[in-house]
Amino acid sequence: MMKSDRIRILDIFPDIYTDELKEAKRYRERLSKILNERTNGLVELDTVFVKKGSASIEDAFDEAVNTPYILQEVKLGEEKGYDAIVIDCFGDPGLSAARQLVKIPVVGANQSACHIAAQLSGKFSIINILRSVEPLVRELLLKYGLEEKVASMRVINVPVLGLEKDPQNTVKVVVETIKKMVFEDGASAVVFGCTGMAFLLEEVNEMLKKEDIEIPIIEPLNAAIAMAIALVMMGVSQSKIEYPPPIPKKRVLDFKIL
Repeated sequence: MMKSDRIRILDIFPDIYTDELKEAKRYRERLSKILNERTNGLVELDTVFVKKGSASIEDAFDEAVNTPYILQEVKLGEEKGYDAIVIDCFGDPGLSAARQLVKIPVVGANQSACHIAAQLSGKFSIINILRSVEPLVRELLLKYGLEEKVASMRVINVPVLGLEKDPQNTVKVVVETIKKMVFEDGASAVVFGCTGMAFLLEEVNEMLKKEDIEIPIIEPLNAAIAMAIALVMMGVSQSKIEYPPPIPKKRVLDFKIL
């Protein structure tokens, strides 16, 4: 349930901040202002980067390295009175553990985006940044029961920290990839396979509109935020039968989580 007359959402960007993420940071600052204005002050969105870990999550190793620091921010978020938490990464790193750790809703970008795409289309395709993330994405699709809804996954071969180097070219590559997904793979919706691509969404939609391609392009960060708002408004959170609190036992950690 809402703790006040505002919905306070904490967006956890699960990478350490580097200069290559300037536009990602600016986009989230703009998004916070837009949400606040569109909801007449109802929604407050704050973004934090993890204090330690990898500069990007692009494989299982990065996910394992960064998860403890994600959990640290999740716990701090609940203690600071946030109503819900969004894990700002398409790999949903640490999502199940985070849901065990706190009572407030914790929402994953992949799970939110893919379920929305499945509701709005027959089959959807996913644009991944690198081949190395595909095993993570496939595991999640199996876990979420959505593998049969996926028409295809294609790769643009641009790493997270390279998305902002030449955004105009990246937009062109993304649009050309979407066209192949629609006309060759049979997709009727497309999901961005990285929340770092969020700042590209508006221009991608504009270019697709010029070519009369009218399909939903689901950006996972916005999908997760929308899901978090809905859960808070409904007054529901993750099941503590499915995600019970961690079993008390001896644990040697570098910082306090429990």
